[in-house]
Amino acid sequence: MRVLSLLFSALAGWLSVGAQPPTAFFGARFVAQLRADETTARLRWYDDLGRHSVVFLQLYHDSGYAGYIAQRLQNIPGDRTRTALDEAYIERLEGWRIGKFYATFGAGLLLNESVLAVQSPTRFAIGNLPMRVAYVFNGTDRQQGALVRVGTANGGVSVAIGRRFGIDPHAFSVWALPETPRDSRGYERLYGADWRPPVLNRQIQLEWLYAESRSLRDAHWAVLYWRPRPAPYDPELWLAYQSAENAFSWRVSLQQKLADRLRGVLVLRGHEGTIQFVALELRGDL
Repeated sequence: MRVLSLLFSALAGWLSVGAQPPTAFFGARFVAQLRADETTARLRWYDDLGRHSVVFLQLYHDSGYAGYIAQRLQNIPGDRTRTALDEAYIERLEGWRIGKFYATFGAGLLLNESVLAVQSPTRFAIGNLPMRVAYVFNGTDRQQGALVRVGTANGGVSVAIGRRFGIDPHAFSVWALPETPRDSRGYERLYGADWRPPVLNRQIQLEWLYAESRSLRDAHWAVLYWRPRPAPYDPELWLAYQSAENAFSWRVSLQQKLADRLRGVLVLRGHEGTIQFVALELRGDL
């Protein structure tokens, strides 16, 4: 956390010497999910995909630099982060970013962990395709290594080399609930591809990921995400497969606008032919 303090001190000092002061925004995004299974009902301030309720501060400067810091209202049990800090970074808009943020692998449908990292866009030498490169340095017992994606918004290929990828509750949350313990040994090598097929206005997104580890069983993951537009009640469908267990998980949600910045959501989630829970959710912005 000392690194983050130094980064924001540097940003504040740089912005203070500019002719134009930065623009600041305070806000909150909240997710209140009430899950009910066969035996219990419990309210959580995050949803079953690991998306947190946060309060945040954003800073923008006319020179093109920005800062962001967000604090969670509730941590996920078993999260090795052991802090309420969700994200804290500085960036050049549409450019580099440094700090603590969600460094996605591929399209981020399967692996999306909040880590200390440096990320920058660039171009791939062959074909001049867009490329995203991130270096993660989260400590000796956490995620370390490089993540690279080459491609456009409609498809790309990805690779990651390092250690302990996939140990956070946010990892593979479409397959396993965030409260399910992740193995602390994690994965060393990841290979993946994502694609938006040119059908249904590219509203379907597919992603495949292969993970290798010296300590864990190698595994394939595949996920389909579909959010048809326009459609009544704003439905979403997730379907995920994992080869190590040779099983599917699925998630269906329906939404209803309750106010300008408030939505009600009904979630049904299951594993194979079993319903894991039904949830009611309030989601909004302040």
